[in-house]
Amino acid sequence: MKDVVDYIKKNLGLEKETEEEEEKETIIVPEHSFYEIILMKAQGIHDIDDALNQITEEKNPIIIDMGYIDDNPDEFMMVGEKLKNFRETVGGEAILLCKSGKNVVIITPPEIKLVRK
Repeated sequence: MKDVVDYIKKNLGLEKETEEEEEKETIIVPEHSFYEIILMKAQGIHDIDDALNQITEEKNPIIIDMGYIDDNPDEFMMVGEKLKNFRETVGGEAILLCKSGKNVVIITPPEIKLVRK
């Protein structure tokens, strides 16, 4: 059956077009010409709020060192809830970068996908 379909495509000239289409390169152009990655040390919950606003408005990813927030378990839990809510409502990503005693998180807008390897 495939031979019959290939024969028809060849006679109609369709096969030649599909080969040319496969040879074309695909170019992906981002919305921004560049992204600014902001690095910050969060002093408290208000810094996290500012960072999330920056991400949603400016579409820039932010890397946050939450070393100061680690000392206050209640505030740390509130930050976790804010990040969870951000991921669910906005569609952004938040990934822990360091596990060895330091809590460093990267947070991105939905336009930027992080690849975990």
